[in-house]
Amino acid sequence: MNFLNWYDWIQPTNPYASIFFGLIFTVIVSSVIWSDTRTKKTASIALLAGVCVTVVGVTILNAVGFYG
Repeated sequence: MNFLNWYDWIQPTNPYASIFFGLIFTVIVSSVIWSDTRTKKTASIALLAGVCVTVVGVTILNAVGFYG
């Protein structure tokens, strides 16, 4: 995990850190949704949407040169 710095949770410095923290946040949100609704369908939709948003967001930010 050489791609992580201690401050990457505030502002990620590379795409790998963005994906890593985006997926962690997505899993946390999905598990909260599952614990609230107790339905796998709702939690899996939230998980899939979070993964898609994370990957598309990182791709767009990388395309415009956000990571340098």
